[in-house]
Amino acid sequence: MADAIKAFGPYAAVLAALVTGLILGVQARISRRAQLRERKQELLASAYEVSIQYAEMAYAVRRRRADAAAEERVRLSEQLREIQARLTWHEAWVRFEAPEVGAAYDELVARTRTVAGRSMKDAWLSPPVADDTAMVIPTSVVDLRALADVRERYMAAVEAHLRPRGRARRLLPRVPRPRRAMPPPPVPAPPAVGTAPGAPGGPAGGSP
Repeated sequence: MADAIKAFGPYAAVLAALVTGLILGVQARISRRAQLRERKQELLASAYEVSIQYAEMAYAVRRRRADAAAEERVRLSEQLREIQARLTWHEAWVRFEAPEVGAAYDELVARTRTVAGRSMKDAWLSPPVADDTAMVIPTSVVDLRALADVRERYMAAVEAHLRPRGRARRLLPRVPRPRRAMPPPPVPAPPAVGTAPGAPGGPAGGSP
């Protein structure tokens, strides 16, 4: 035994280095996957945020200052231009990064531009708010409820895209499931009193 250990001694350092390298490689791979997932989460959340910002412009236009009409037109137009540029950028990125999410995002952006764009047009054609009570805008004036279903579909597509599957799922810690208790084996009923061996209901076997 001592001779075997002494013969294996020169290879122990090599084996330890291989095992260490394997562990570090797996850890690096898991870390890269986690970083990629986090980056996707941030960008997909940013894409959703910019669609919200576009829809909120319908309220911003109605709440523009009445005593600075020219300045407000420039400010709101520039703000809308920046949001439009971000929307276009996110559309291209999401479509390239995850086509199934890109389809849902394209639908979200198209519906947002239609619904909120119509509300913005009506807001520009209406006089700006004149007092504090007009700052509360009812759904009869700006109604964005038509965006609820496309927002839900986008979030569902994002959740499905980010859900681990395949080999990535196996890298995550598994939660053990409780096992069902096996039912006890049935206990045979005792033979009836006076029943002869081999008779129906009695123990198996015949007469000696």
